[in-house]
Amino acid sequence: MSIILIVLFLLILVVVAASFALGRVTYEVDSARDTEFLELDGSWVRYDVIGGGPPVVLVHGWLSSSRIWEALARRLAQRFTVYSLDLTGFGESDKPLSGYGVRNGSRLLYAFCAHFGLTRASVIGHDLGGNMAVKLAADHPDLVGRVVLVSVPADEDQIDLPTPLWLATLPVLGPLFYALGRAVRPVRRMWMRPFVADPDDLTDELVDDAGKSTPAAVGRTLDMSRREISGGRLVRQAKIIKMPMLVVSGEADQIVDPHSVSAWAGSVQRAEICLMDACGHAPMVERPAEFAAQILAFLTGDARYLDQSAPLPVADDEGEDLPEDDHEPLPSERGGDLRPPDPYDDADDTADLTAEYPIEDVFPERNGPPKIHRKRDGRYPAEDHDGQRPDPEPPENRFRDRDRRTTSADDPIPELPADLFDWPEPRRETRRRRRPETPEEDDPPESPNGPSHA
Repeated sequence: MSIILIVLFLLILVVVAASFALGRVTYEVDSARDTEFLELDGSWVRYDVIGGGPPVVLVHGWLSSSRIWEALARRLAQRFTVYSLDLTGFGESDKPLSGYGVRNGSRLLYAFCAHFGLTRASVIGHDLGGNMAVKLAADHPDLVGRVVLVSVPADEDQIDLPTPLWLATLPVLGPLFYALGRAVRPVRRMWMRPFVADPDDLTDELVDDAGKSTPAAVGRTLDMSRREISGGRLVRQAKIIKMPMLVVSGEADQIVDPHSVSAWAGSVQRAEICLMDACGHAPMVERPAEFAAQILAFLTGDARYLDQSAPLPVADDEGEDLPEDDHEPLPSERGGDLRPPDPYDDADDTADLTAEYPIEDVFPERNGPPKIHRKRDGRYPAEDHDGQRPDPEPPENRFRDRDRRTTSADDPIPELPADLFDWPEPRRETRRRRRPETPEEDDPPESPNGPSHA
């Protein structure tokens, strides 16, 4: 009996020693080419720059890399200069023992933007990378022009990892489970399966990137980030953010609670919300076209990008085509081109790259309720091409047409419903109709003192 106990004790010692050794593993870039790597905060970081125009910085999330943005980067590159990087500890960048979490990630982003001399850059962050973007915008408001959060937790309780992946983050035995996942591809696929709603959307890049990190980077990034966002600390800090923010979430997200959108939208003064149905934690991979349309519409203020993610009009019961919207046709709609609509077909598309976008004319007014983009009957609600809502506004549309309540200095944040997913459906109005001609006798009579002004 004593021999068995001794063997078990020795076995436990071997396991603990192996786990400790694996937890101390680091990675350093062997040959850093100037065109792909730069040294930031003592670590070599891989980056990529494409396109031309106003700057956009893409920040990936936990257990991922900049490759998750490839489809979006190609779309944005025709109008923007797109900067992407592998955060320290992930992708092809260095993987030291320490220096992880939201605060350190924000410092890395600041050094990255300062290296390229970026100002008023739009920052798009996914997962914990979105928390770093919020921290960057709060600490350096002159550096960030717009913020896009994609599946970003507002509190540590909103992060729910699948059991196989949770085992890889344990303090003592986690390095052993992560080493097993790095060596066995089916284990990594089991890790990443809950990240997407449809198994067919799980790409090889997602699976491969999950095994490119180290136990120290994986465990400490998650542990530090959870502590830094616990209790809504980062949400409270986000209240000082003045720039517009778009919050995107998949309604079928199993990793981050989709209800986090209400916390972020309620903390800033200018917010838009996009809820993508039947979409998981990675909308840029699961719905690349629809996701890119949302990003482009937000960054440019051109709502016509949203129309490109909608299905083509269908004929009614009598075989006649439905009336078309009264907007100028997109470049891909002209000349009988049967290709899918592409906003980049126009040769003049990059003519206004250096222009400042009219923020006040595109985004909700200060302290107003956030606009919420959610598909109805397979398409997004009709909008004017300048980004504003059509006139007249249906009062039933409680998503985007609620009366703006008066706010005071003591109550600067608009109230949001407790559950964004339980709002009553508005009346069906999938197309913008022309305002009917009203006879003059229907106009309200003028007062004897002249017309009144509301």
